[in-house]
Amino acid sequence: METSLPSFRKPPLVETAVALQFNAIQNLKNVNLAIFWQAMRADFPNVSDAQPLPEQIEVFGEQALRPRLMPSFQVAPATAAARLEMASSDNCTVTQVQNGRIILNWRKGDNADYPRWKELLPKFRAAVKTFNEALAAEKLGPILPNQWEVVYVNHLVRGQDWDSPKDWPALLPGLVAKRNSLSVGTMESLSCRTQSLMPDNAGRVYVELLHGFNSLDSAASEILALQIAARGGVQEGNMQQAYNGLELGHQAVVRAFCDLTGNEAQSKWERKT
Repeated sequence: METSLPSFRKPPLVETAVALQFNAIQNLKNVNLAIFWQAMRADFPNVSDAQPLPEQIEVFGEQALRPRLMPSFQVAPATAAARLEMASSDNCTVTQVQNGRIILNWRKGDNADYPRWKELLPKFRAAVKTFNEALAAEKLGPILPNQWEVVYVNHLVRGQDWDSPKDWPALLPGLVAKRNSLSVGTMESLSCRTQSLMPDNAGRVYVELLHGFNSLDSAASEILALQIAARGGVQEGNMQQAYNGLELGHQAVVRAFCDLTGNEAQSKWERKT
């Protein structure tokens, strides 16, 4: 795998996610997810339930452009009805699992440095291994992945990364046009979404930019939230292909971030190769 990716000593990163979606496991119940938590409890003592995430499949070729005109109807076996969220004691690292998906999140805390990819992926692989072992003990599984996903969320903060909308074209030249005014006035806010097809239909890269605040608190910071996600398919439950896809997705997300952001900002974030 490629190792010469750019990196940053002080990136504006606030959250990452590494995920595999897998075929639903018949007869998997919520109690089986709890058994997985018992195996992970030492590192993830805080646990809560959440609504399960819907299945999402990347489609390529002609089908990708063809809208679904009629709602689909499927008959599927009953599956576990919850998504289990298991958090570390500082709530910065979260493992999520449901029947059909396993996710490892890192969320920036007060003084938390983000984990490098060479640390993040082994932690995720270890969680998948533990999950498969918990399934095997219950005579279930193993998981058969059908899609991989890598997500990075960055907060570009007013007063740190930019001072006014006039700075946006230099901050995000890959998204914001140099002309940021019309005859009727100057740019005040911005949101956009793009999707790009990776070579050989290996996956897609999704970019979403939103302007707002990072909380509802009166002292909240005004930000541009830049989310970059890469997703791609896995054939016949091939686990090695899934992990290769995660590596490819990480490379795509990092390169997209470098393509979208300006040189001055990257220098401030201490880019290195």
